[in-house]
Amino acid sequence: MRTICIDARLWGTQHTGIGVYIENLIDNLPNDPDTKIILIVDKEGMTDQKLGKFEKFLAHQHPYSNLAQIEMLLLLWKIKPDLLHVPHFTIPVLWRGKMVVTIHDLIKHLSRGPDTTTRHPFIYWIKYFQYLLVVWLTVKRAVTIIVPTKYWKDILMANYGLPESKIVVTYEGVAGEFLHPSRDSIDLPDYNPYALYVGNMYPHKNISTLLRAVKKLNGRVLLILVCARSVFTKRIEEQIHNLQVEKWVKFLGSVSQSELITLYQHASVFVLPSLIEGFGLTGLEAMASGVPVIAARASCLPEVYGDAAIYFEPKNEQELANKITEIIENKQLRNELIAKGKKQVKKYSWAKMAKQTWQIYQNALH
Repeated sequence: MRTICIDARLWGTQHTGIGVYIENLIDNLPNDPDTKIILIVDKEGMTDQKLGKFEKFLAHQHPYSNLAQIEMLLLLWKIKPDLLHVPHFTIPVLWRGKMVVTIHDLIKHLSRGPDTTTRHPFIYWIKYFQYLLVVWLTVKRAVTIIVPTKYWKDILMANYGLPESKIVVTYEGVAGEFLHPSRDSIDLPDYNPYALYVGNMYPHKNISTLLRAVKKLNGRVLLILVCARSVFTKRIEEQIHNLQVEKWVKFLGSVSQSELITLYQHASVFVLPSLIEGFGLTGLEAMASGVPVIAARASCLPEVYGDAAIYFEPKNEQELANKITEIIENKQLRNELIAKGKKQVKKYSWAKMAKQTWQIYQNALH
């Protein structure tokens, strides 16, 4: 019997996009009597019932820590997998076994410098060059590299001189609950109409352009910011204060999945102003929920959203303000975008992604 080990330490929505990817991959893997799947999980993963169908090994160290390298090596010596899938660039660099790796993006390559971190600059640059080394080792060591879009496949090939055959695109999907009306209620008396943003607050997310667009709208629309976690929250709050848009911006922080679905379904428009995205999952969630989407004309977003979204130049707050106004006031455009969004979402499936990944496993093992 063959053994496939999956590094699931970043499993779950608390780890944002990577966690959602790992969760849906594991949920959709087939049951193969000839293959044993073992998960390496953190403390929460050991007790979560959703991971109950597979054998698990506990990892105590955070994936980004240096001690995690030693811990992973010891765990893998115990497991002795025929294939290891690391769904991030955090590979165990001393492990010499066969590996498949998912690289969701190279955002840290493109968005770098002291402004992109809360660490002291000296510590930041040490960590940054360590990151570059690990990514270089990752792309060289992996048997196959999985990426979520063709955009990132092209970037990887250009940056590292990799053959096209080594990189496989597996598009992500949207959870089924976004396709159905939420039964959860949330108090929205002062939020109508409102634009919605869901995601973290890192500089490449370009929230400052969105805030300046809201200022130009002068109260014609409110903005709701939903952020599961972010070390940059204070910076955004300072920008909100400096722009004097506190009365038009509502920062909700983290919300439950059912509350998030309710927020999507009641929004007038969803805005993704990001300069760089790995896939842009939140925009598809909005489309599935029946919300028109405005996105920056940047990175992989046009590839993923096609003509189901309308786009703006990423640093042009006036154009963004105009697009928001147009969607709110033009009922025909709004309905067209909703219909196109529902159609676009059908192109993506977590089940299809997991099936493609399983085939990648088989090819790597043989």
